[in-house]
Amino acid sequence: MSKNNIHVLSRGVIIDQGHILLAYDPRPHPNHYYELNTPFYYLPGGHIDFQESASNALIREIKEETGFEAAIEKFLGIIEHAWNFPGDEVCCHTHEINLIYKLSITELKFGDKVPQKEEHVAFEWLPTDSLYEIDLRPLPLKSALSKWLEGTNDNIFWSTMK
Repeated sequence: MSKNNIHVLSRGVIIDQGHILLAYDPRPHPNHYYELNTPFYYLPGGHIDFQESASNALIREIKEETGFEAAIEKFLGIIEHAWNFPGDEVCCHTHEINLIYKLSITELKFGDKVPQKEEHVAFEWLPTDSLYEIDLRPLPLKSALSKWLEGTNDNIFWSTMK
């Protein structure tokens, strides 16, 4: 994947008992942390392959990352994000479009340990009311997610670009 391309990703929101399942890179020295190796959280999911639908990509990515079968509940929105942080030279890309879906996984509930199937992806359940206290990326996700889940946002598209 080229750093100069726009990366298109499909991401899932999984909430149970007031907690959201978030992903992070558990490696001690990942090669894509920005801002002096500051770890951050992001929604589970990943890249959409050529000629793959966004919903199928998300179901595939969740299965690869967790081992669980997911079901799409609804489409929440799109976040377009480009950034320029110190350390970007080690990142594979700096511009992405995220298609965000609400998901359910019947076999997975808050408190369950999510198996780590990939070296660079681990999971943690965090209270939904703590989203503004953590480093959650892409940056517009904090505001968009709370509005989407409350049902108070008619704008399904958020962008950091002008």
